[in-house]
Parts: sequence; structure tokens; C-alpha cells
Amino acid sequence: MHLEKNVFNSTIGVLLDIKSKTKDGLKSRLDLVNQGIRKDLHPGPTHNDKVDLPGASYNLRHDEKIAMPKLLRGIKVPTSFSSNIKSLVSMKDLTLAGYNSHDYHVMLTMFLPIVIRAIGPEYVKMVVTRMSYFFNRITQKVISKADLPALK
Repeated sequence: MHLEKNVFNSTIGVLLDIKSKTKDGLKSRLDLVNQGIRKDLHPGPTHNDKVDLPGASYNLRHDEKIAMPKLLRGIKVPTSFSSNIKSLVSMKDLTLAGYNSHDYHVMLTMFLPIVIRAIGPEYVKMVVTRMSYFFNRITQKVISKADLPALK
């Protein structure tokens, strides 16, 4: 459950570009400079002691950042299935907060693939959906030996 929480927080942080939750900051961009890779993500020139970090291809555009919480707020679930998603989504600052561990599981394995299908570039949809299906599959009570190669 803690692993799912961390993965969900990191995924949402990167997609919505939430500064307190994303791992994509100045230090990681400077690591790219040191390695000489991904030149399109290298930090730009400084302006008034602030470094310009170009947007990455996996970050959502502003209209998609607004659409994702709206889609999550519109999800209705049966009683006792999960918390009221509408109360956990903040449209003011476009963040998600206040989840318990079961809500992280439900969001990661069921709702995130649905929401990401409606927005985002095709390769982001594919990666997030495959990650969600992987977590859904490994949290099943029984995994047959025949299914293990597909999980690699």
C-alpha cells in the first residue's frame, strides 16, 4: 500500500507539475546536463535569480491540468467503495489531497487509467495505463505462473 501511495503521488506530481510532489526539479535537470542527454530538458538562462525549466513532454498542458481534476470530481462510486473523490480534489490549486491508502489503490488501479485516456499525449496514456494495469495485476490474491512473463 505504501508503494502504491508513493507511485501515485509521484505520477500525479509529474503529470500535474505539482512542485511539492514532483521529482522533476533543478537537481534532476542538472544531472541531465552532466550526463549530456535530453538537451531539450536542460535548464534555460536565469532571470532574476530564477532558473527557467522547460516543460517536459510528459507534463500536461494547462487545459489538461484543469480537465484531469474535473474528470476526477465527476466520478461517482458506490457507497463504501472509496472515499468521496469530489471532496479530495481541489480545483483551486489543481491538486489531490486527503486520500487514505485504499483510495490510493483505487485511484492508481482504476480511475487513473480512465482519466488519462481522456487527456494527454498517446505515449503518456500508454505508460500510465500499463503501470496501472501492472499494479492492478500484482495486487490480485492469486497470480498464476503463466501470467508472470507478461508482468515483466
